[in-house]
Amino acid sequence: MLRQLLEFLIRPLVEDMANVRIECTETPTMTLFCLWARKGDLGRILGKKGQTVEDIRRVMETVAARQDREVIIDVLEEPKRKSKRNKRASKS
Repeated sequence: MLRQLLEFLIRPLVEDMANVRIECTETPTMTLFCLWARKGDLGRILGKKGQTVEDIRRVMETVAARQDREVIIDVLEEPKRKSKRNKRASKS
């Protein structure tokens, strides 16, 4: 339920959810979300002075507290993928 809520909160902020990766680690009392996004989307998720991500955390913490859980959200920049370029054979 927490993962779906996080996705619901982030979806309107990013250009394409396919470019966002969320990994979840759970213990009996805590849920840790690691969220990776590309640079442009990362700025939208963080918001001005980090306000947007803090608001997301506050909502998530409120819902988690009702389940007697703690929630932690780490937001990280997705590393650039190396593009595969077709190497053309040079003609002599």
